[in-house]
Amino acid sequence: NGVRDVAGNAAVDFIDRAVTNTTPAADTTPPGLNTATVNGNQLVLTYAEANTLDEAALTGNAGFTVSSTAGAAITVSSAVVNGAAKTVTLTLSRAVASNETVTVNYAKPANSHGVQDAAGNAAVDFNDRAVTNNTPADTTAPEISTTTVTGDQLVLTYTEANSL
Repeated sequence: NGVRDVAGNAAVDFIDRAVTNTTPAADTTPPGLNTATVNGNQLVLTYAEANTLDEAALTGNAGFTVSSTAGAAITVSSAVVNGAAKTVTLTLSRAVASNETVTVNYAKPANSHGVQDAAGNAAVDFNDRAVTNNTPADTTAPEISTTTVTGDQLVLTYTEANSL
């Protein structure tokens, strides 16, 4: 019995043989923000991380705040993690216009689960991170759809998808 080769020879005994440990070191590096892009009301944050992100549900704004050069406020309605893609997609309270300059901030929420990697390392907080705005410009000219007259009122209705 024991270890033998195909010819039946027993393996040589050994004591205190050195063993090479090839187990990877534990992941202690927190995920850091790599890129931030917005298109309409979707802001996508891509993280630099060796492993995947933890896909546990994030609640509310999940510690994210968004600012804009436009006067209208932007709040974060929800945040969804794609672990394999290493992204967090924020749904914003309104669409960002193509000419707006946007920044994003993150601070791990005190009483809830924030962004972290699969090893449990919390993502790095950041402030005033510039966001690449990929929202396409509106190049469609308004066209008159209908016209009506009632007394001294002329009403023109346009086909424009956005506000006049």
